[in-house]
Amino acid sequence: MGRYQISFLVLFCVVSLFDQGSTNPVDDHHDDHHDAPIVGHHDAFLKAEFDLTSLNADLEKFIHHEIEKEIHDVENHTEHNKHEIDELHQEIKHLHEEVEYFKSHHVAFSAELTHPIENIAAEEIAHFDKVRVNSGHAYHADTGKFVAPEEGFFYFSVTICTKRDSILEMALHVNDHDEMIIHADAEHLELGCASNSEIVHLQKGDHVEVVKHGADGVPPFYIHTMSTFTGFMLH
Repeated sequence: MGRYQISFLVLFCVVSLFDQGSTNPVDDHHDDHHDAPIVGHHDAFLKAEFDLTSLNADLEKFIHHEIEKEIHDVENHTEHNKHEIDELHQEIKHLHEEVEYFKSHHVAFSAELTHPIENIAAEEIAHFDKVRVNSGHAYHADTGKFVAPEEGFFYFSVTICTKRDSILEMALHVNDHDEMIIHADAEHLELGCASNSEIVHLQKGDHVEVVKHGADGVPPFYIHTMSTFTGFMLH
């Protein structure tokens, strides 16, 4: 604002000179030694008018510049806010997609026996027919098999209980191959239970079931109704 202060000062000086010229007209009766006005009426008026016009032009430029700057700042701020809002919309959309994915891809089951299995044969599948949970419908009680609906990591847990004098070995099969063994020993107990669990990587269509592990153990090969088969998809 320094230049505007100078312009005001110049204007003040010019107006002062103008006033001096108008209140002290040239007196023909005074001696030649008296001081004459520095500028005449006409020149002082023109000078004041010129300075005022210049000042107005400078002020208009300054105001125009400030308005443009303010508009530019507002536009930048608005654009920044718009960018942040767009990012939030994208994040919300992504979270919504994840929620919908997990809703449609949630896989979990838990099954028991409605009745005991007597003298299960070697490699026979145990049909856990009392289904308590079957989210995703990947477990099939009629076959005793869990079929992976998609590729991923899955957690499985098996609990096997058998009666007195029996030693029973069961296996978790993945595509007809032993993945883990469950060894229940009730040789000297009224009821013998054993549990085992494992995380396996499955491809879509892979099947998992609980089977009698060969001929190993001590008959009678009896599976109590307290036995369970559980599994769920991790990711």
